[in-house]
Amino acid sequence: MQRITLFWVVLLSAFAIAGVSAVSVSASGHEFIVSKTGKTKSKGTNPQVFKTGAGTIECSTVTGTGEMKEATSVTHKEVLTYSGCVGFGMAIKVTAAHFEYNANGSAKLEKTVYVTPEGAGCEVLIEPQTLESITYSNSSGKVTASANVSKIHSRGTGGDCGGENTEGSYTGSIQAELEGGTVEWK
Repeated sequence: MQRITLFWVVLLSAFAIAGVSAVSVSASGHEFIVSKTGKTKSKGTNPQVFKTGAGTIECSTVTGTGEMKEATSVTHKEVLTYSGCVGFGMAIKVTAAHFEYNANGSAKLEKTVYVTPEGAGCEVLIEPQTLESITYSNSSGKVTASANVSKIHSRGTGGDCGGENTEGSYTGSIQAELEGGTVEWK
């Protein structure tokens, strides 16, 4: 019960990390720069791993889509989709995660994410919050975002999904690119 809640808290962290295609400017001067405006797409470069006191959850695939409307931008919104998620001996369904990324290392989850362990009769809600500890690196006109997020908040609804939790964590990386152009983090 508490295991599943912790798992989903961690899953939220993974969502934040997956926002590699973030393009934004921070107060310290970091920003994402694109060669032209247009659509972005991203994909995981490794499994997205969520660790909880109850065990480990892993999603084999994460993809994302967004759009750059300016050559340099303070914020970049990305929608991430996770699949191939398993944990606690069962498949896990996760709704799309809507993020607004910041080049200084944070990501704001804008809409609630619902995590549903198949057959458990409950779900975990990861409500809007700001997540920290995302780093960026450049590689051949693409940006890779790597996450090491902790203290993710979640709330289980019913049965085996537990109650409130604030100790979720996530690690994973995602690489973002601009369709027909380049993106860079500075």
